[in-house]
Amino acid sequence: MTAEQKARHLISLRSTNQLLADWELTEDITDPNIATVRGWLMDELEKRNPKGFNEWLESEWLSDKELRNYF
Repeated sequence: MTAEQKARHLISLRSTNQLLADWELTEDITDPNIATVRGWLMDELEKRNPKGFNEWLESEWLSDKELRNYF
């Protein structure tokens, strides 16, 4: 199992509320690898609620802080 597969598996075990908290916690991190982690979080959130996730993406005021409102 690759490091990415392990990470995605661990992410899949977290509750939706935990994923949203992770998303919020990573908002201000400037590490260049954080974009990858946030991508994995978004992939998992989209799997769980594609309608809400897409509504967030299409929202007029797309904001990291607003993502929770769509779940």
